[in-house]
Amino acid sequence: MSRIKKRDYKRDPSQSNYRKAISQLQDRREQTSQIERIRNLLSNQPSISNDGVEAVVGMLLIEKTENGFEILLVQRAERTGDPWSGHIGLPGGRIKSSDSSPIEACRREVMEEVGIDLRHDAELLGNLTPEFPWNRPELKVQPFIYKLQRKPIVHIGPEIVSAFWVSLSELPKMRGQSVVSTRIGSRIVDAFLIDGRVVWGFTYRVLNELLALERQSSG
Repeated sequence: MSRIKKRDYKRDPSQSNYRKAISQLQDRREQTSQIERIRNLLSNQPSISNDGVEAVVGMLLIEKTENGFEILLVQRAERTGDPWSGHIGLPGGRIKSSDSSPIEACRREVMEEVGIDLRHDAELLGNLTPEFPWNRPELKVQPFIYKLQRKPIVHIGPEIVSAFWVSLSELPKMRGQSVVSTRIGSRIVDAFLIDGRVVWGFTYRVLNELLALERQSSG
């Protein structure tokens, strides 16, 4: 009886590439729908007055290759008299008399600190509730959420030491506590601990608000 010769079947690489492309397309659709849900959630919030807002920060989001988002954080330079000297935070700063609106101030500050042109390279999704930093409780700060079209090249300004991206999905795993120096002395605070960096206070609170918004949009 003749022996049946086995055939050696090889996987067609085009099929693997096709499945990968379909998966990426599905992720892109999920991200788009999530962005839409975030935008809708923000637009359905009660109207927030800009009265008394003295400073702004930009929460700059980019889509990751897989499903999810990253946000840009910065480390501020150490400067005498600066209440946020050396802190990890979000790009932003005080509103100037030359700024026509808080949004215009946010665009200017982001451009000055990290070299990103929000007017042309990003979409404003909305804003979070204004917060008052612990070390400047009289200062009303308005966070604005932007979705960037692509991951930009960051050019840090003189007030910034470094800038880095962190995955929103990884942030909950980084919750912890740390001892920090404040104007009323050292204290233990809740924080995100990111590769030796401590994110606490105002930035910790608004990031948690953003995470809550992301969870709502994922449902």
